[in-house]
Amino acid sequence: MKLLKGMLLASASVGAQAELIINEFDADQPSSDTAEFVEIFDGGAGNTSLDGHVIVLYNGSDDASYDAIDLDGFLTNADGYFVLCSDSATVANCQLDTLSQLQNGPDAIALYQGSATSFGNDTAITSANLIDAVVYGTNDSDDAGLLIMLNAGQPQVNDTASTSAQRCVNGSGGALNTDTYTSAIPTPGAANACAGGGNGGGTTDLGSCGDAAQLISGIQGNITNITADTSPLVGQTVVVEALVTADFTKVDNDNPRYNGFWIQEEESDYDANDMTSEGIFVYSNDIAVSVGDLVRLKAQVDEFGQQTQLKTVSDSTVCSSGNSLPAQQNVTLPVSDLLDFEAIEGMRVSYSQGLIISDLFGSGYGFGNFGQFGVSSKLHFQPTEIAEPESVEAAAAAELRTRDFVLIDDGVSAKNPAFIPFPDASGFSALNPMRIGYTVPTVDGVMHGFNAFRIVVPTDITIVPSLPRTAEPEVAADANLVVVGMNVLNYFNGDGNGSGFGEDLSGPAKSTFRGAETYEAFQMQEAKIVAAIQATDADIVGLMELENDGFDADSSVADLVEALNSGQPAEDHYSLVDPGTAKIGDDAIVVGLIYRADKVSLKGDAVVLDETNSPTDANGVLFNTDKNRPALIQSFEFQGNVLTVAVNHLKSKGSACGEPNEGADGQANCNIMRTRAAKGLAQFLATDPTASGNDSVMILGDLNAYSKEDPMDELETAGYTNLKYTDKATEVQPYSYSFSGFLGSLDHALVKGSLLGNVVSVDAWHINSVEDTLMDYYTEANGHPFDSIDNYANADAYRSSDHDPIVVGLKFDDNSEPDPTPDPKPDPKPQPPKFGAFMPFMLLLMVGFAAVRRKR
Repeated sequence: MKLLKGMLLASASVGAQAELIINEFDADQPSSDTAEFVEIFDGGAGNTSLDGHVIVLYNGSDDASYDAIDLDGFLTNADGYFVLCSDSATVANCQLDTLSQLQNGPDAIALYQGSATSFGNDTAITSANLIDAVVYGTNDSDDAGLLIMLNAGQPQVNDTASTSAQRCVNGSGGALNTDTYTSAIPTPGAANACAGGGNGGGTTDLGSCGDAAQLISGIQGNITNITADTSPLVGQTVVVEALVTADFTKVDNDNPRYNGFWIQEEESDYDANDMTSEGIFVYSNDIAVSVGDLVRLKAQVDEFGQQTQLKTVSDSTVCSSGNSLPAQQNVTLPVSDLLDFEAIEGMRVSYSQGLIISDLFGSGYGFGNFGQFGVSSKLHFQPTEIAEPESVEAAAAAELRTRDFVLIDDGVSAKNPAFIPFPDASGFSALNPMRIGYTVPTVDGVMHGFNAFRIVVPTDITIVPSLPRTAEPEVAADANLVVVGMNVLNYFNGDGNGSGFGEDLSGPAKSTFRGAETYEAFQMQEAKIVAAIQATDADIVGLMELENDGFDADSSVADLVEALNSGQPAEDHYSLVDPGTAKIGDDAIVVGLIYRADKVSLKGDAVVLDETNSPTDANGVLFNTDKNRPALIQSFEFQGNVLTVAVNHLKSKGSACGEPNEGADGQANCNIMRTRAAKGLAQFLATDPTASGNDSVMILGDLNAYSKEDPMDELETAGYTNLKYTDKATEVQPYSYSFSGFLGSLDHALVKGSLLGNVVSVDAWHINSVEDTLMDYYTEANGHPFDSIDNYANADAYRSSDHDPIVVGLKFDDNSEPDPTPDPKPDPKPQPPKFGAFMPFMLLLMVGFAAVRRKR
């Protein structure tokens, strides 16, 4: 294909002040006029000041002005263009979007030296200080009253709905001359398209291979605003000639792929602008193509999912085959600006720096839905996990992640595909997982954009299991008591007898039900949670998201205890903490406590903190259980030592609480609600509610607050230590939850008093946050439309919940009091010795033996 460069007007003067002309305009578009613009050109000088210039619009109905726009403070761009438009979201390269309306004509556009104050509404035409003008209509008769602004004999220009009016060749004709205007594909802020010449042809005939054709760079446009990344030629029919670089046309109904292919200009046809892409996606299954083909095709420019593409291919031919492909564009994350992605949309790319899988939820569809996952140069943590809310550091952390993230996609467009080709050729399975933290040494593919930037890649990509699964959490070897906090993700056991699950319910009962839809799904959920708890070897377990259905034999917590104890030795059996109430609060879910009765014993009764016994302040109740789940508090005794455990599940960040400026500080919804609850909890625990007589207290649970947020600050101010940020933690930067490509800690263990000295380890066991949701207990009857989902759920600990369990190792000295020695009782009927002198020796020997037995 031959590159057709725009010709600059030879007579354009470049000096102290370049000559300015109106070079292109578009007053009429299909249906509503939403992409009107006027382009000024300085002959290519570039960066020409427009101070002291004004655009004046004249109405043909009375040949008087109806609008005037000052250009003070603006320059032409580096290539010499300035674009005034009605909407920068629909006009590429727009520098000033105050153009209220270009009437369809007959009307005129004029460029003057002067200011808008000199051209109020209904100002008559004047030639004083007139630099250039164009008179136009939309199939209208000539307006003689307007044409007096032009040089004698110059025509009225016709503007059509599907094209713009532009000087061809680019910049030609001279000021106040309109005879070089023609209709062509709009090119605001760039050299005119000029059908049959200029910077690419706008012809709608396919023509022959090698004829002039529209350059892809002209279709993609020079995008300067990532929120207005629309092609300047959208809706137009174009002819392009380029190389096929990737073929993802549909193979069959079971493997639809992306239903199209990518083409890219030959390198000799690249323009000189690094910000205009040279590649594009062709949405068509009707053309038989192969990678390396040089194809010529006629198609319509379209925008779909924020991606520029070609569709409705009406004619095509393969010019040649087996051609070498253009070199890949080398990309490094993070990019300096999101426009860097836009500039290579549709082009061959290579990332060779080594990337890390940072998200499995993709652009919202999920790894299992479309076979996509996110990669970055490093793992990213929630801004308020690592920095104070509203700080410069928090803002920087949030902004960086947007530039340090792309999606890798297998190119299959089917939801819930039966086979996912990652992490290797054997495919994704329960025993061959994909985890956040795995690494990708090199990525080669095509840059694609559909509501998110992603890379379409071959399926032979190499993925390294750099963060492998572990069989158990990391607990210090000298720990002799293990306390665990675990969110069990809506553990609802139906009626407790194999029925009463989601599929069996209707009405209000259905609307409040959570968890497994079927008994079979519940069995999988239970098996996974049991596997996780047993692997921790926990002695005390604080639970969140149990069904709030009491404590009898059919309750969820009793069901879980029974499942944990099944087949286990008696010394490992768990018991549940029963606060002596039918239920705890009115929420659908509740916290719970279980413990090994052979290892620890209850000291005193359990206490529930709710709004009825909460501390208060001037604004009322601190621990509001209208939003927060009530806390369950129990003291335990272990080898003569006492510790109190308070299990909590504070209000989520999801639904709003109606707080002032809610979420504006980066702490999401209901931050004030959680902060007040944390304050109330600390004050309540300070009263020793269980009458333990001891200051060793542990707050455990899903606090729905990241580590630098206000609720955590409140607890630390009250004297609690966040264990995951002490030298006993097993990782430098802890986390327990993944959300939107960020890791963070919503689940915490905090201690106060002498208990801190007993802590020897704290671990967030990463069995859930870094695993894909396909591994959890959901089956096809639980909303997934294909049977192979069952191949991913396995009766193991991995993805037993969406939060990681927090595992605390404690070491206590044995302060147990020895069993008291009973006082000897006198023989009520003394007997004379039967063995003579041997008797005293025998008595002494027996007393000694008894003493030895007591010591054992």
